[in-house]
Amino acid sequence: MTTRHRTKGTSLAKGPIGLIGLALLAYGITALIFGGHGFAQHAPTGAVHGKTWLGLEVNGWTSLLFIAGGLLLLFGAPMHWAAKSMSLIVGISLVALCLIALANGHGALGVFAANGLTELVWGAAGVLLILLSLLPRVGRKTKHGYERSEATSNPQVVEPGPRAAASDERYGTTVQPH
Repeated sequence: MTTRHRTKGTSLAKGPIGLIGLALLAYGITALIFGGHGFAQHAPTGAVHGKTWLGLEVNGWTSLLFIAGGLLLLFGAPMHWAAKSMSLIVGISLVALCLIALANGHGALGVFAANGLTELVWGAAGVLLILLSLLPRVGRKTKHGYERSEATSNPQVVEPGPRAAASDERYGTTVQPH
């Protein structure tokens, strides 16, 4: 009989994705409290202005974007496939917002306030998350163990004989053969 024991290996993506999620969440919460907490919008193409917090221009919607991205990454971080999936989704979203904000000039989609540094952070974080979503597991191993049971070590073939009545003395019953 052959037994196999597989180890899935270590995920290179879970740790960094969790740390980036924690950083996005922490920045989003502090920006919402101390930075811009106005939720004015000029959708879909209007210019949006906010307050500067730690160099980034943020409003309430931008802070919620950082919080949502951080939460998605943190919720996905414990499992390899979920960490990679959330990293890809959040990364593509941040890169898309960066490109829209660059094309729009000031803000993205008339909702998210952004200056040049905010656009740089969105773009860098998005590219990094996309690259992290491509990281594999390492150290996958399969161990094979070969065992011989007593039944396979005896080459004698045993023919089944007529079935006798079986009894179970614990319950006082007898099973008759068919």
